Amino acid sequence: MVTTIKAFIRLARPTNMALIFAAVVFGAVLALPPGSCPKAGVWGGLGSLLAAGVALSLVAAGGYALNDRLDLSIDRINRPERPLPAGHLSPRAAVVFTVCAWAAAVGLTLLGPGPGYFIVPFCIILSAAYALKLKSTGLLGNLAVALMTSLALAYGSTAAGGLTRVLPMAALAFLVNLSREIYKDVEDLPGDSRAGARTLAVRLGSGPSRLVASSVAFAVTPALVLFYLSGNLFWVDALAIAAGIALPLLFIGIYGLRKPKEAGKVQRWLKSSMFCGLFALLLSRVLYRLIGSGFFG
Repeated sequence: MVTTIKAFIRLARPTNMALIFAAVVFGAVLALPPGSCPKAGVWGGLGSLLAAGVALSLVAAGGYALNDRLDLSIDRINRPERPLPAGHLSPRAAVVFTVCAWAAAVGLTLLGPGPGYFIVPFCIILSAAYALKLKSTGLLGNLAVALMTSLALAYGSTAAGGLTRVLPMAALAFLVNLSREIYKDVEDLPGDSRAGARTLAVRLGSGPSRLVASSVAFAVTPALVLFYLSGNLFWVDALAIAAGIALPLLFIGIYGLRKPKEAGKVQRWLKSSMFCGLFALLLSRVLYRLIGSGFFG
């Protein structure tokens, strides 16, 4: 029984679920103007915000389970330690888990912000399309996953009524996750190639794919500058993103280009950079408010 529960937890990718949940919550916080009191926006609709975060996390968990079910033959090569290829769960159990997770996510939209009536079903459809078809098409599949992750920030921002303020950050998150998805394809190249999948790494090879992935990561810096100069990003947020995401991505991208056998490490670093970026944004907002309120003076 304990082994089965642990297998379901691993199937759901709790770390990735935590990232999605955090993105929704941070989307609401970042939707508020820097220096404003969260009580004026986020805390008033805390229940709605938490429902939104859990809903999108469950959408992601269901998508991971369905993807593992459909990629069982590939995972026997690339990820033999995962619950399905390791025999800890049956393929049928993964499908049942997907249905339950997605049903719960749809139910939670009734408690979340209004845009969830469209965003949650859209992400479910996109997750199913990715698992069934888009993953094997290459770049289109990578774009779909990156879009779903950036939508988490956008969805959270609707809980505080500041979608336009968060859109630049969602766009930057899209670039980070697109880079990570391409590096994941490079990591999975052996199994994908043998299974006949047409991912970008299979089509282009390891070297060109890593170049594309690193170039996308490098693009975060000019995009950040463009958003700031156009007045769509407050200086506190721009500084936090530069220190917490853009600068680390320069080193990560260079490392990925120089280390062809380290694609797995690079994609994990890219995931960590999202957590670091969100934390840097929150910290910068807290410090800005404390300084503005005279806390240090």
